[in-house]
Amino acid sequence: AHPDWRLTDLPMLTPAEQHQILIDWNATQVEYPHLCIHELFQAQVERSPEAVAVVYGDSKLTYGELNRRANQLARYLIAKGVGPEVLVGICVERSLDMVIGVLGILKAGGAHIPLDPAYPPERLAFMLKDAQPTVLVTQLSLMHILPPHEAQVVYLDADWHKIAREPPDDFASNVKPNNLAYVIYTSGSTGLPKGVLSTHRNRMNALFAWQDIYKLTEKDVLFQ
Repeated sequence: AHPDWRLTDLPMLTPAEQHQILIDWNATQVEYPHLCIHELFQAQVERSPEAVAVVYGDSKLTYGELNRRANQLARYLIAKGVGPEVLVGICVERSLDMVIGVLGILKAGGAHIPLDPAYPPERLAFMLKDAQPTVLVTQLSLMHILPPHEAQVVYLDADWHKIAREPPDDFASNVKPNNLAYVIYTSGSTGLPKGVLSTHRNRMNALFAWQDIYKLTEKDVLFQ
């Protein structure tokens, strides 16, 4: 029809196709609840405090039990200086303690840094030196694998008799959705590992997106 036109001037899409790709398929804005991760958990506690929340081997905790222990740990960590934007390392074996530890750090307002006991010593040393966490939550049996560091140490096993003196009830937290929730380190395959920061808002958006995509319940979303 127009043999004198340049190919670069020809539209690749019809107006309808262009609208579909640029407008319809990009209409993805969704209003998610402005909550923190631990607030979503506490809402589940109120709904079903006696339901089993976590199982490890022959041990289990109900939502109510887990919430109370996490509250005690959170108060203990706050006394150690943990609050919003404060980094807290957590190096524990897979166990009930791991769930209590992560939830307690979040309730205190801190951002947890997972330190897998199976990591090579060099990686653990780098992460601790790079992040410089204020507090390190761990177990007494793992201290021999941890490199030198400056963090205050909280033992979930050996110190629990002191942690258990803290009140177990819920309390108001100063942490907001825009505060850090955790720091995940990259593999370092293209150089030195890098700490990737994630806020409560980031994580909540991802969780509720999964809920929409996979038609999950709120309980399913919480424990992904």
